[in-house]
Amino acid sequence: MRYLVKVFYDGSNYFGYQRQPEHLTIEGAIIEALEKTGYIENTEQSNFKSASRTDKFVNAIGNTFAFNTDKKIILEQLNSEFSRDQSILGWAYSEVKEGFTPKYSNWKKYWYIVPLDFVVNVKKSSIDKIKELGSCFIGEHDFKLFCKLDHRKTIREIQEFNLINLNSVLILEFKAQSFLWEQVRRIVSYILNYEILSKKMQNIKLLLSSPEEMKNLNLEPANPSNLVLVEHKYEDVKWIINEKATKTIKRKLSENIMKLKDVLSVNSAIKHFFQTQ
Repeated sequence: MRYLVKVFYDGSNYFGYQRQPEHLTIEGAIIEALEKTGYIENTEQSNFKSASRTDKFVNAIGNTFAFNTDKKIILEQLNSEFSRDQSILGWAYSEVKEGFTPKYSNWKKYWYIVPLDFVVNVKKSSIDKIKELGSCFIGEHDFKLFCKLDHRKTIREIQEFNLINLNSVLILEFKAQSFLWEQVRRIVSYILNYEILSKKMQNIKLLLSSPEEMKNLNLEPANPSNLVLVEHKYEDVKWIINEKATKTIKRKLSENIMKLKDVLSVNSAIKHFFQTQ
């Protein structure tokens, strides 16, 4: 059998998702739990694959991983081994075809969570302005100035941008088939720092055409702690949901949002959220 598992994690105490021999990572903890519980012998034999390799401190509700096993999956057994503090929880699974690769989803979605006070009182912006700026990134563009460059081409299509208003907290939601390295965090940083930028830097159409004379926007990406990988969407995958795990995840998400809303003062928000140049 080959299983696809949907996983939640709080990335605050991990050195990112991707396994690293010298660091505690999300993927490393998952593989260790699978081996300890007898679901797999090793990653090669089980064809273990992950969907997304999120950066250090980034969180997830709907990242996924897949593996082959002869053993029927029991999520509660895995969850008891993933982490003592429930910072990693599998909350849904599906049996998929042999060779299924979770990386190739139809689309994925990210949230960036930020207090409304920070937007209005520190960044001197507004809900309407955030909506207006976010919508400018919808469609196919060259995001060379809005990512950390690697070997990949920088043309990408953002299918949707939505702004979810939870009264004292805003969620900036981005949906695309694929994202570049730090793309969402750099777009968010640009949007939230828009009011202090030069006229040329405020020309989004120009920036998305990747002009040759501009090599860097000199804006640090937004704090990874506020970024959440929400979902990978797959066609014809029927999820079996573990209700116990989802209740725990809802509580943890609520606690995290309340921390953003109530614990962070406006005066400390700049230092906590962003490091701008």
